[in-house]
Amino acid sequence: MSTTTERLDTMSTDLLSGPLAAALDENRSAIIRVLVVDDHHVVREGLRRMLELESGIQVVGEARSGEEAVVKALSLQPDVIVMDLKMPGMDGIAATREIKKQMPKIGILVLTLYAEDFVKQAVEAGVSGYLLKDSDCEQITRAIHEVYAGLCPIAPSLTRDLVMEYAELSRTSRASILTRRQLEILRLIAEGESGKEIARRLFISTSTVKREVRQILSKLKVNDRAQAVSEAIRRRLI
Repeated sequence: MSTTTERLDTMSTDLLSGPLAAALDENRSAIIRVLVVDDHHVVREGLRRMLELESGIQVVGEARSGEEAVVKALSLQPDVIVMDLKMPGMDGIAATREIKKQMPKIGILVLTLYAEDFVKQAVEAGVSGYLLKDSDCEQITRAIHEVYAGLCPIAPSLTRDLVMEYAELSRTSRASILTRRQLEILRLIAEGESGKEIARRLFISTSTVKREVRQILSKLKVNDRAQAVSEAIRRRLI
């Protein structure tokens, strides 16, 4: 349990190092296209102004409802969506589910007032990260870069509760879902290792790593590595 908690804390901490830092440094040189979704104009405007100060982030649009978020995600093709959860009509969880169904590669970062209430539903819908609205500018912009890099930023105050929630799943359900090698690869992914580094550490080829990752995604019924880590934690696989 403590090992899993430490991994989540590591993904959410200020002091990223090794492959994680390299991935973030590489992605900071790219322009990340962001769609901001919130039903309050003041919140959208504040986020836009804040993010426009970041040289590596471009706000390509805003949406004030889940329905509008789905439409704009399709038309604008953002890299990352900053998503509120509680909105009139289609909420953020339903919108996330629909967006990920049609555009699985889009990263979705939840930014909400609600701490524990919707974490499990949001992760199951396909979000890549979960922050609270009391997060500061640095935390939000870093989380956007992390989501873009395929990581899973989670508000530090939620990490332990999230792990405890996922740990309620029985051990029997995890017995033979993944092979021993796939579990090893998944643990290394959770630690932030690249495909090349995983291949080096396990003495296998990068093509073998790619094949095993595809099988992991298929078995866990997820779309990307970030979701695989979240689902693996939920099932107590790692």
